[in-house]
Amino acid sequence: MSKSIQQKMRAQHHRWRNELAAWRFDNDELRKELRASAAALDEIQDALAASLDALDAHAGALWDEEQRIHGHELALYQEAIGGQQRKTDKRWAAIHRRLTAQHDALSRAHEKIERYHHRVTAEIGRLLKRVRAAM
Repeated sequence: MSKSIQQKMRAQHHRWRNELAAWRFDNDELRKELRASAAALDEIQDALAASLDALDAHAGALWDEEQRIHGHELALYQEAIGGQQRKTDKRWAAIHRRLTAQHDALSRAHEKIERYHHRVTAEIGRLLKRVRAAM
């Protein structure tokens, strides 16, 4: 027994309504996921802004380090041309050890900043490439 055209159309309409209901549910779920992703991107933006602030602070530390080195060299030079031995070798060595420790700490900080920067910018670049490719 064959179905009438009306029965076939009604069956198709019924299937369409079911699909629309499923799609509506999917759409709501996708919206929730995109809102969560947008919140994650906001968090990433905040982290990037904090990283820029950290780079500014690091630039200040680099400038301070340059000034310390310059001041240390100037003091050594002035003492050498002045012919006066105001500081003993032990005192100069102590000052130099302190400057070495500061420089080493700055070096470790710089390496950490660079590693973080390269990882983060690479991940953001990969994400952007995937997003563009998916569109």
